Amino acid sequence: MFLRRSRAPGKTLALLLLTAGFSSCAAQGNELVMATTFSPSATAWIIARWQTEPGSVMIRTLNRTSASLEQLLDTANAENVDLVLTSSPMLLQHLQEHQKLAPFSGAPAASQRLVPESIRATSVAVAMSGFGLLINRSALATRHLPAPADWDDLTDPRYQGALLMSSPSRSDTNHLMVESLLQQKGWLKGWQTLLASAGNLVTISSRSFGVADKIKSGLGVAGPVIDNYANLLLNDPHLAFIYFPQSAVSPTYVAVLKNSQHASEARRFIRYLLSPEGQRILADANTGKYPVTPLTAGNPRAAQQAVLMNQPPLNYRLILKRQRLVQRMFDTAISFRLA
Repeated sequence: MFLRRSRAPGKTLALLLLTAGFSSCAAQGNELVMATTFSPSATAWIIARWQTEPGSVMIRTLNRTSASLEQLLDTANAENVDLVLTSSPMLLQHLQEHQKLAPFSGAPAASQRLVPESIRATSVAVAMSGFGLLINRSALATRHLPAPADWDDLTDPRYQGALLMSSPSRSDTNHLMVESLLQQKGWLKGWQTLLASAGNLVTISSRSFGVADKIKSGLGVAGPVIDNYANLLLNDPHLAFIYFPQSAVSPTYVAVLKNSQHASEARRFIRYLLSPEGQRILADANTGKYPVTPLTAGNPRAAQQAVLMNQPPLNYRLILKRQRLVQRMFDTAISFRLA
């Protein structure tokens, strides 16, 4: 049986505030409302290009954490949302189990092979990312530190008070990164690495994209992040991003809400993202992601995409089964000690 987030009574006020704030984002006329766990900058380029298409409708985004969207979409106001765009299979699993998602058919094999089997009937992979380390080279030079390249490097005591990361309970993206480490190293060795590196943390960021922003500002020298947040910052010459040698793939999923009042337009948007034109847009460095269809050999990003595509998939059944356990262990052993 899959473990689910419990909704504490103390969260009632927060939920009321969320639903009240959501009313201003309800779809008006022929526009789509897309709930997403991504930051506004991560979706701006895709939406801007979509809206140059003839006959396209406006898309308004509702940017929230996975836990916040899970609570909100469980309410009656879910009928105001048309689409969900996320890297969290846990969120989509919850929504599917609660009959919130509409079926979607006709997705290409290149997309569906990236989707966990349990949500394949409703969810589509339109892009993919990998995990690695965002590094502030200027901050490293100031502290006379070498650049880390993998999780094991983060355990070096020379990085004390210099690292940043988020918590699995606040960021499903970070949860997938932590699970990737636990599944690759094994439960005991994985936690040993996490606990050793935690001694070097300066803080725990409330959002995964907050890690990238804080590293850019110089609060820390490095931290594990998903590539699409890092890649959008690499026009700064002081920053660098290094993929973990065995980075797992993190697909970007999209699904249509069952009660969407604009379901045909929502499906049209998904088909656009899966089309050759949509995949070319997702191949653009402005998205920070990779398309699900292979890039041509001459593309400078093709080699890294091929590496990610050849990585074994995460065990999503195991992730769902121990989701709450991993979150509680991380917060008890790491997050609360830094508070």
